[in-house]
Amino acid sequence: METITEERVTEILDQATEKFLEQLKKSEHKPVAPGDGDIKVISNPEDRLFEDPKGGFKSMGHYFRDLIGAGSPHGAESETLSKWSHSVKTVMEEGDLSQGGYLVPEEFRATLMQVALEKSIVSGITGAGQAVRVPMATNRVTIPALVDSDHSANYFGGITIYRTEEAAAKASSKPRFGSIGLTLHKLTGLAQVTDELIQDSPISIEAIVRSTFGQAIAFVQDDDFLWGTGANMALGAFNAGNPSLIIQAIEAAQPINTILWQNIVNMWSRLYPAGQSKSIFIANNECFPQLAGMAMAVGAGGGPVWMPAGGISGSPYQTLMGRPLILSEKMQALSTQGDIGLADFSQYLIGEKAGGIQVATSMHVYFVYDEMAFRFVLRYDGQPWWLAPLTPRRGAATLSPFVVLAVRP
Repeated sequence: METITEERVTEILDQATEKFLEQLKKSEHKPVAPGDGDIKVISNPEDRLFEDPKGGFKSMGHYFRDLIGAGSPHGAESETLSKWSHSVKTVMEEGDLSQGGYLVPEEFRATLMQVALEKSIVSGITGAGQAVRVPMATNRVTIPALVDSDHSANYFGGITIYRTEEAAAKASSKPRFGSIGLTLHKLTGLAQVTDELIQDSPISIEAIVRSTFGQAIAFVQDDDFLWGTGANMALGAFNAGNPSLIIQAIEAAQPINTILWQNIVNMWSRLYPAGQSKSIFIANNECFPQLAGMAMAVGAGGGPVWMPAGGISGSPYQTLMGRPLILSEKMQALSTQGDIGLADFSQYLIGEKAGGIQVATSMHVYFVYDEMAFRFVLRYDGQPWWLAPLTPRRGAATLSPFVVLAVRP
């Protein structure tokens, strides 16, 4: 019986891959690129096999056993491996190996989403203030929305409630509708790792690559949810392009690089009432000294308003107005518009392509350099749910789920 060494396993894998590539060249199939919005009909066994997250294999061990067997002397493809390799041919254009080779079935590689989003702010919130997630099977989803921007005379854009006398005719009214469109945008990452580093490192390089790229993608995605322009990216809750954003004015003659107690009070007054129990404050780290030093005037004197009972010897407060305060480098620099913001992210929509972050590896892209390629792709979108600030039933100041403090010139 032949002894299977590490070098022999590598040789077997290379032989199996070359065999598959030769079959691929002879194939008459061409890549299929379905248009956005096309309905996918699974009508043949190969399509059904590709939809299986395990590709027809019972486990990762089953997959590698069949792969090694196919490349061994006098070996042959198993029925499961043969069906899987043929099913891949029709999706090479948007598949996971840009230069061919056997694909690892989806369930064995889709392991990054949880790690990538653990430290996110917008998509990481749980409970009442959690952003609304919209699973997307197609490239674009349009969501109907009620236009509810003025309660001074009616509700939901046109519903009017009347006080009708006995036997009098009833007046008709109706709501007004708008729409919010979610269009998938793409974040990608690519890493090249030498075979020597993979083989000789005492720690798992693959785990490090997956973890670091996952965190980087999560950071960029979360930054988009806060500040994205909407051009080939999400529209951020605090971006000036958000039609419902409220920019709270500063106090008269307020100095640069300051945050006053009255700023926080005024921001809170502009938050719509239903969002008070679900909102959070987010501020740049540079804001902390200003928050810690805020004072409220009382007669000729005053006192601090954001210091623990034990003063500086105690842990700093992590709330403002009873709501969580998160310090984040994603917020704007001190004195810039948006250095501190207040938001109820339950009024923010996140569009997600099924499967989250897609991770693929290939030894063929940089085969002649003895390098392994790791590819990461995330398709997503984000949009504020409100189409405009709300004019309340009584009072002139508009209300919104999204409030930022204006620039201090």
